[in-house]
Amino acid sequence: MPAEMHCHTNRSDGSDSPEFVIRLAKQMGLSALAITDHDSYAGDYDAEGLGRSLGMRVINGVECSTFDNQRGHKVHILCYNIKHPDAVRELLDRITRNRAEATLAMLEKASRLYPITEEMVREGVSDSGYMGKQHIVLALMKAGYTNEMYGELYRKLFNRRTGSCFVPVRQVDSLEAMSYLRESGGVIVMAHPSVYNSITTLGDLIRAGIHGIELYHPRNTQEHMAVIRQAAADNGLLLTGGTDFHGYFSEEIQRHPLGSFTATDEMLARFDELSSKLK
Repeated sequence: MPAEMHCHTNRSDGSDSPEFVIRLAKQMGLSALAITDHDSYAGDYDAEGLGRSLGMRVINGVECSTFDNQRGHKVHILCYNIKHPDAVRELLDRITRNRAEATLAMLEKASRLYPITEEMVREGVSDSGYMGKQHIVLALMKAGYTNEMYGELYRKLFNRRTGSCFVPVRQVDSLEAMSYLRESGGVIVMAHPSVYNSITTLGDLIRAGIHGIELYHPRNTQEHMAVIRQAAADNGLLLTGGTDFHGYFSEEIQRHPLGSFTATDEMLARFDELSSKLK
């Protein structure tokens, strides 16, 4: 059975709890589920143990939000089965602090336009502490100002170019992030190379030591998938697949049910073999 290798919960910018997503994966008959919240490591709350209690194999993971300073675009990097969490906590803490700083600045601007407070926004935040633009919009939805997450109001406030309340997040450079991830003992995979046109950073990440590339993803183009396959063949890298599931916090272009894009049995077997060898 296929494995879902890219999934978000309400511990970052997904709408659903880890327990709900695990139960959904089991109901769908998936062989495994990797929880890869943005900058929030699933091992910190033992998602693997929660999966066992619900009869579902869960792979601990994280999706690190980084930036290619040379080319000027975002790069997301997945890391699975981390054996030394302390090696990545400093990285994740830095990213989380930077996001919180920007989110609070955006909230301050939004609160001048709408009667929402930090306390109201934090009601929608899980105990992971992750708070982003989505949580501001969730408070606005509860207050009756919009009925959709990524609609007209979101664009008006938080569009990167024209949003009246948008504040950019200070980003950690991708290659600097790789220095932390290599120390973690985890399997490092470049996420969705077509998104943000981060395919242009692929060569740098290969030289920096990634173990694999996400091939199956709703936003990977056919052209880029051919490049990914060739790069994996030339460099002996893993290929993986995942839906990038966010529940109802998904943008329209990302709205796919859990398990729509998956890793094959062969991919998962190769992933497990490599993970067992990393120290």
